[in-house]
Amino acid sequence: VILADFVLEAGRSRNLVLVNALRAAGDVRFPLYIGLFSMWFFSVGASWVMVKLGWGLVGIWIGLGLDECFRAIGTQIRWQKGSWIRYAERI
Repeated sequence: VILADFVLEAGRSRNLVLVNALRAAGDVRFPLYIGLFSMWFFSVGASWVMVKLGWGLVGIWIGLGLDECFRAIGTQIRWQKGSWIRYAERI
């Protein structure tokens, strides 16, 4: 569980910074939509599959880590592409 938690916390810390940066720039919908998709697909879906495969608690933590890392990668791509700038110009 501790090894899975390293991945989870690396994704979570990056995710917290990037999501709040996008929100501060006025881009609120993208973090919401990617969060909804990622939480249901990875946190719930992947965790359920991992438990069914016999991974138990470690599988749940892997699913949570996948969720955080997917959101971090998605928001990083959004930030680097600069598509959030049009929302910042409205503020």
